Amino acid sequence: MKLLLVRHGETGWSVTGQHTGLTDIPLTPNGLEQATSAGNAARVVLGDEFALASAFSSPLSRARVTAESVMGADRPIGLCDELLELDYGEYEGLTPSEIRARRAGWDIWADGCPGGETVEAVGDRVDRFLAMIEDVPTVIAFAHGHVIRILAARAVGLPARCGQIFTLDTATVSLIADVRGKRVVKMWNVDPMLVAEEQAVPRV
Repeated sequence: MKLLLVRHGETGWSVTGQHTGLTDIPLTPNGLEQATSAGNAARVVLGDEFALASAFSSPLSRARVTAESVMGADRPIGLCDELLELDYGEYEGLTPSEIRARRAGWDIWADGCPGGETVEAVGDRVDRFLAMIEDVPTVIAFAHGHVIRILAARAVGLPARCGQIFTLDTATVSLIADVRGKRVVKMWNVDPMLVAEEQAVPRV
């Protein structure tokens, strides 16, 4: 299996550092440009397999519009609630510093969000997604920061909380792949603008 993970482009809240869970914030004009760059990167990384890849997206518009830009109008995209961002509950729309002003020492990976989801609950969601795509040779998934980090951890057999070891920037591409019988993180958090040449990223 090859699983290309694409984090959506820039939004107004990603610029200001506000936690954006289930609020349907649109892409900025820069975010739309980033989505185009992500499409170019996906074609380089997957090569001929891009044409055969199955695409899935969070139903939230920032991910869905990124997916539509990358895949084009003629490609089907499955909308999956399993790829929704972590529900931040009462912390939706707040910055980390605003949250820690209310709750000193807050750590989303350990503490979760009141009225929202725990990291483990998101892990259960992404496990369902991984089971659904287990027999699909090449998949492109369009989603959000925390859910992609948790998905990567679960894909390589780590607990959901281990998603905290992966940093992930907006509008980046990452690749999980089976290599010599092992599922590995082959590429992580790559700026699509850096994938300008076919030789820039090794194929698997």
